[in-house]
Amino acid sequence: MPRRELPPELLREIRDPAAGGGKIVARRPFGEQGPGLDVDFDTPEQVARAAALGLTAGALATALRQQAGALGAQQPCPSCGAPCPVRRQPRALAAPGATVTHNEPVCHCPAGRRDFFPPAAAAPG
Repeated sequence: MPRRELPPELLREIRDPAAGGGKIVARRPFGEQGPGLDVDFDTPEQVARAAALGLTAGALATALRQQAGALGAQQPCPSCGAPCPVRRQPRALAAPGATVTHNEPVCHCPAGRRDFFPPAAAAPG
């Protein structure tokens, strides 16, 4: 599937609320008063990295689950067109900063004796 660049405006609309969420995340380890004077920059940076990893993993897992759910229970075989049940097979996917387990949709056509991933034309774009 070709890579699609999202418009900068949309990315800004995503980044801005996430930055607001960062204020909430920073309160978790330090409370309302914030980090003490004895806390170096590395400590809040660790908090920010943990939050970014959690946000990345959650966003990817949600998007993959929504996309896979749009396929339905059956997909036509690309060779013979016979309806084939969609099964799920766990697959670890690595992205910068996160690894998520995706229940990847896969199909098997007994008539055509082949396995296939649902074709891109059937997948939501």
